[in-house]
Amino acid sequence: MIKRVDINTSYALYCEDKTNSQNRIKMKRTIFITLSILFINQSFLIAQENGTKLGANKIGITFSSFGENDVFRFDELDGAASYNSDYFFTIGINYLHPLTKWLEFETGIEYSKHNIIIKPNLPPDMDNSSRKAGFSMINVPATLRANFLKYFFVNGGLILDIDASTNSPIDNQTGIGALIGVSVKYDFKSGVSAFVNPYTKIHSLIPFLDRKYHQRIWENGIRVGITYDLKMK
Repeated sequence: MIKRVDINTSYALYCEDKTNSQNRIKMKRTIFITLSILFINQSFLIAQENGTKLGANKIGITFSSFGENDVFRFDELDGAASYNSDYFFTIGINYLHPLTKWLEFETGIEYSKHNIIIKPNLPPDMDNSSRKAGFSMINVPATLRANFLKYFFVNGGLILDIDASTNSPIDNQTGIGALIGVSVKYDFKSGVSAFVNPYTKIHSLIPFLDRKYHQRIWENGIRVGITYDLKMK
């Protein structure tokens, strides 16, 4: 009788945790869609008066981390293992090209390493121990950066995700992703600029290797970077 209570209790706790996880994913999807719409509107609302002289091209380096990397499915599977965020980091080189006085196109190349915690959903009499696993990706962003009020910008766009893992614990992440963020920046007279950029990404939003119940990565983090004005001597 005591064993049965323990099994029922474990199952009830698992179901509750699974429900909470699904609710968090739905909430995140809603927030991401809302922020995407706000970003599109903001890009038009914050437009400053275009000038005849554009800024310079810029090149820089970036580092991203300090957040979460959750694995999720749009339609969750009952009885599947659960995946919890552990840690991640991304390093990259970025390139900025001015389109107008206030709008810039940003691209580059990034390498990211992700670590997650996998908790199997097995019967109580089997080993349910969590285990750590990792995978890596190469990202090529194609985004817009809308500058406003001198010290701020909002950014958003698409990402080409390339799964660089040889033995990934989750579905292949090669595909098209999306990101949105807001940033504080400071431009030095020397041509160097520094920024801090909280962001949200969804990797493999449109997977190239499409399959039912495809896993995706929801990444929240902070990107810090330094860029240099290529016209400065």
